Amino acid sequence: MIFAVSVVLLILGVGIFEQFYIQRLYRETKAEAENVKTLVEEDVAAALPAATRLKENWLKKRSFLEGVTPHNETKEMVLRLAELIGYIEAEDEKSALATVEIILEMCANTPHILGFHWEHIF
Repeated sequence: MIFAVSVVLLILGVGIFEQFYIQRLYRETKAEAENVKTLVEEDVAAALPAATRLKENWLKKRSFLEGVTPHNETKEMVLRLAELIGYIEAEDEKSALATVEIILEMCANTPHILGFHWEHIF
């Protein structure tokens, strides 16, 4: 009985940690993406270091996310970040702004998709 209760508490603890981690990760990613958007609007070429840093930060945290969430969301973010960097390197301001808007939208929607909600269960 003690073992079963311990396992349930462990599962609950990891689940709660995961929810807070996801919320914080997407909040931080959104803040970085907003910074990149501002830089692109000012000077598209100057945004490259910030966009590269955004991708590197995401890749560092991706392995944990892939362990606890579906891979589609994490894979999509990696692809969008690579696309953003490509547009910035090509100095295509309009496409870079469109891509950063998609990233911002993903940062707003994905935590809800991955979050615990009763409607997701029933």
